[in-house]
Amino acid sequence: MEVEPQEGELGTLVSSPEFARMVDRFQASTGLKLQVFDLEAHPLTPVEDYPRYCRLLQERKACPLYNDPDFLKRNEEGMAVCKSGVGHFIAPVRNEKEVQIGAVLGPAVKFAPNSVEEFAELAFRLKIFPDDLIQAADAVSDHDPENLLGAGELVSVGLNLLAELQAKERVSHALRRLQSEIAESNSQMLSQHVVDAALYLTRADYGLVLMMDDNGSDLASAYDQPSPDALVEAKRRLVEGIAEWVKHADRTVTVPDVSKSAWSRYLTDDAVREGSIAGVPIPEQKGGSTFGAIVVGFDRPREDLEESLAGLESFVAEGLYALVMGRKLIQAEQLALLDTQSGAHSNRYLDDLVDTEISRASRYSHDLAIVLFEIEAYEVLRGKYGEGGLGRILREFVAVVRAKTRRVNTLARIRDGQFCLVIPEGDRAVAVRQADRLRPALEEHPYAASPNGEIVRLAVDTGVAASERGKDDRAAMLAQALQSLQQARAERRTRSFKP
Repeated sequence: MEVEPQEGELGTLVSSPEFARMVDRFQASTGLKLQVFDLEAHPLTPVEDYPRYCRLLQERKACPLYNDPDFLKRNEEGMAVCKSGVGHFIAPVRNEKEVQIGAVLGPAVKFAPNSVEEFAELAFRLKIFPDDLIQAADAVSDHDPENLLGAGELVSVGLNLLAELQAKERVSHALRRLQSEIAESNSQMLSQHVVDAALYLTRADYGLVLMMDDNGSDLASAYDQPSPDALVEAKRRLVEGIAEWVKHADRTVTVPDVSKSAWSRYLTDDAVREGSIAGVPIPEQKGGSTFGAIVVGFDRPREDLEESLAGLESFVAEGLYALVMGRKLIQAEQLALLDTQSGAHSNRYLDDLVDTEISRASRYSHDLAIVLFEIEAYEVLRGKYGEGGLGRILREFVAVVRAKTRRVNTLARIRDGQFCLVIPEGDRAVAVRQADRLRPALEEHPYAASPNGEIVRLAVDTGVAASERGKDDRAAMLAQALQSLQQARAERRTRSFKP
């Protein structure tokens, strides 16, 4: 039987030195070596050389170890009977949530007298001459069941302790991984690493991290869900709303059943109808204020949210220095990637962002859209009001866009009077609606061009582009949006010449 790769919780346990010592103690006491199987009977450790009796049953697909799906599922350690007096010592392997994830078992042994009648009945069913099967069963090595069960009790105690150690080790591992990623990450990826660590730690189905800057404005947020589905946008709205409250109230929160939470249903327009939520604030190192929140969600209602909450609290408490340093890194890098005149993100930031969002769109099989804005007569405004007046106009322009679009959408300045709004998980229709809604708002807004209160109105052209499931690269998307912008500009000029 081929050994399975040692991955996940069970693989981590098998690879641990504590488990190796446990196996050695059991072997010293009983003369038998323990083996590990997952609940589908896939081995994670080398398998014994089976006695002839086992081989006969395996050849006829009658071995309960490999053909009975309930054989390895146990409430406690004990002797699992294959037939009559032949069987295995088995002890369940559980995680820290008391969920069985596998089993350890000893080789097949004869632990009680065999019944000729039972083996004859089995022999007829398997079309084996009864004496052959009875002799094979009698040849299985004898072992005292009391000795096996006594040694097995110690194994079960050790497995329970090991599950608790693994739970604590995951917190430490998540922190070590986050700290190393902070050292080599850019700001765009760092908040994503925090989400990944939280998902790893809690085994949640989706999660979000939210961070604010020193002025209480949005600094960074990241969302992820290892298994994408059609509800990704609704789930993101849900955890964003919960994160806002956690950060504002500086309190932990649990929502055991989303279906019974009126606010949760409101946040998702009733799209997410089941599941659970847990969230914790991220405090300043010296206490007092809160600069962010981590929220995770589960696709099924859970009664044990306290464990997930405790894991997040430990993560934040023990990793607070790393989180604070990461926040400082994000602030420093984003300041370097801001357009100082308008307050929007820079073109350099835009390049990295669009590439990242295209990668996410491809990974999750959703769309990505952008809207280009171009201020007409930009050079005329520069000549009339100078760089200072132009800066006031542009900052108000950016503020209007940000006030009327979602937090997850990002505005960057490409050049002079040209800006780009990035809309994650949006298709072309979404981009057109955004453009049609924002253009009149930008044109109707009264811009203060000078300190004496002189008001300016702007004429704005828009162009849109979308990448279906991340199939188009950044250059193709921007070219598509520029073409759309040129068409809008030409249509405006045509309208202006009509009598």
